[in-house]
Amino acid sequence: MTLPLSRNPERLDKLVDECLEACLRDRAMDRTGTLPEITRHISPGIPEFPMDRDLIKEALASLIREAATRLAPPARLRVTVKANRNALMFAVKAPGEGLDEARREKLFAGEPVAGSLARVRLIIAAHGGVAWTNGLPGKGITYYFSLPIRQAAAPHA
Repeated sequence: MTLPLSRNPERLDKLVDECLEACLRDRAMDRTGTLPEITRHISPGIPEFPMDRDLIKEALASLIREAATRLAPPARLRVTVKANRNALMFAVKAPGEGLDEARREKLFAGEPVAGSLARVRLIIAAHGGVAWTNGLPGKGITYYFSLPIRQAAAPHA
């Protein structure tokens, strides 16, 4: 399955801020029914990236909501956005019970319907990136995606 993309230069950090604000407005809840606290770690100088704004925001919101459901209060969600010369990276960490590798990979299985992690993986793949999780039982879970930054070829001398 492929997704049609409407790519325009966007800054991932700004879209993350918009999604976090929307989640706060929508009262995205953890399993206790309260709004989780969120710590933001956004590196300076995040470059623009040609992306489909609506689809990336959908992926971000799905990952943030999924992390909020796995958070063990009173822990905080930790949202990170950073870039290097090769990639943009987003991560949201939910300290809590965590999952083993087999159960983490199953989170991305199934039909890519709106709100599912299968759809997140499809959206990120359509942008040339990858989505995955990491964590250990008893240590929490972190949801990631990265998008490749394509460098222009250097002029030949």
